[in-house]
Amino acid sequence: MPQRSIAGREPQHPASGQFLRDIVFGANDGVVTAIGFLVGIASSTANQSVIIIAGALTIVAGAASMALGNYLAVKSQDEHYEAMEKIELWEIENKPEAERQEIREIYTNMGFDKETVEVLTKKVTSDRELWLKVMMRDELGLTQEESPRIAGVLVCFFYLLGGIPPLLPFIFLRPVNRALIASIFTSLVVMGLIGLMRWWLNKDGLGSKVVETIIIGLIAAGIGFLAGEVLNLLGIPGISM
Repeated sequence: MPQRSIAGREPQHPASGQFLRDIVFGANDGVVTAIGFLVGIASSTANQSVIIIAGALTIVAGAASMALGNYLAVKSQDEHYEAMEKIELWEIENKPEAERQEIREIYTNMGFDKETVEVLTKKVTSDRELWLKVMMRDELGLTQEESPRIAGVLVCFFYLLGGIPPLLPFIFLRPVNRALIASIFTSLVVMGLIGLMRWWLNKDGLGSKVVETIIIGLIAAGIGFLAGEVLNLLGIPGISM
């Protein structure tokens, strides 16, 4: 597409930005879910094998759920786009003058003078594909999403990339308290890297992006810890093996 080729010549517009939502959504949800769960279960049981098994199952199940959920969400958005596209195409073919007037209104609302509006309207409506594209984007505010499969795979991959590191200390360190401290530290590092990636793609507010990401993670960890404490108060100390 011409837009992408132009943007590709400018280093301040990284091409990976189009997948920012999937990358950040997957990675952040992975690390937040992992540390929240691990803090909660580590506060309710000292059995490290249970923590590792339960943590691994939670991360894998979460990755699968997120992948399928994102796939369905993007697919649904694509289906909505296609349905609206058929309606707009029918209107262009059966009510061309009304659609031309809508094009005039679009460019008038953009601030163009009457003469320029007429030139633009004539140019756009002379090309049916361009006409349809302008109506979809500027009238309905719709753009086509990336491939649902790519969206699902990206979320799954980055969910695992964010969720696995907090679990590793429980595999390699003993006892649970030591592993938990290392897990929290690892999670903070991962969250910091996610914040750094957000800054790199947005080029604005490095400190705020990192701090915001870490704060959200800490809130999740706190909720996990409180959930574990509630289990203890209810007399449910965790699973034993």
